[in-house]
Amino acid sequence: MLMAVGCGGKASKEPATQPKAPPKESQEEPKRLYTGTGEATVRDPEGDRPIRYVIRWKKTELDYTLGEGATAGEMEGVSGELYRDGKRASSFSADSASADREKKVLVLTGSVKVHAEDPAGDLDCQKLEWKTDEKLLKAFGNVTIRLPEGKIGPVDELWCLPDLKRAGTPGFFRQ
Repeated sequence: MLMAVGCGGKASKEPATQPKAPPKESQEEPKRLYTGTGEATVRDPEGDRPIRYVIRWKKTELDYTLGEGATAGEMEGVSGELYRDGKRASSFSADSASADREKKVLVLTGSVKVHAEDPAGDLDCQKLEWKTDEKLLKAFGNVTIRLPEGKIGPVDELWCLPDLKRAGTPGFFRQ
């Protein structure tokens, strides 16, 4: 049955058209996932995909999309390993961490401890940034590093390689 709506109009014999659905956004809105104990291995997206770091946590909040997986996260009670050129360089522990895949950074905070095995060395600080593209650890807040050659610290800021074989001020690494 056809009906006309309006005043003085004739009934149309053309089929009714469905309203167009609004266009879908190209980017999916991130969702938040809360988890208990877990582990993640983060790899370089380029080349032969060497490991950047492995992290374990007791509790986490992850931001993710179905298309990209986890893109960022906040973790508590963390430990793991840092890698240099695909080889394990050191192990770490901290009260908490945040990671951002797009920025390629892992930030450890609160009672941060890093231990290198060859040669033996230890670094303690309040905050540590691991910018994997720069391949440098940037330590902040009451930083102390103990190496076979001696001790540096406490200082406000110290940069070093993930295996702790080379350490110095930001100016030393900018040269």
